[in-house]
Amino acid sequence: MKITINDLLAKHPEAAGIFIKRKMLCVGCPSEAFHTLEDVVRLYGFDLNDLTAAISKAIPKGKRQ
Repeated sequence: MKITINDLLAKHPEAAGIFIKRKMLCVGCPSEAFHTLEDVVRLYGFDLNDLTAAISKAIPKGKRQ
């Protein structure tokens, strides 16, 4: 996904818990304005599909795009 972590958290703050639970330091990181989900899964060695699925589950159905 091409959305930055900053934009994702601005639109869906409930997604912050997903990063925290996985011990990812994305929340509050100065690079969150530049890093995309693709960037952080590559940096942390996570699977993009798994992370996006977890984020989707954290976002209430009415707020999903």
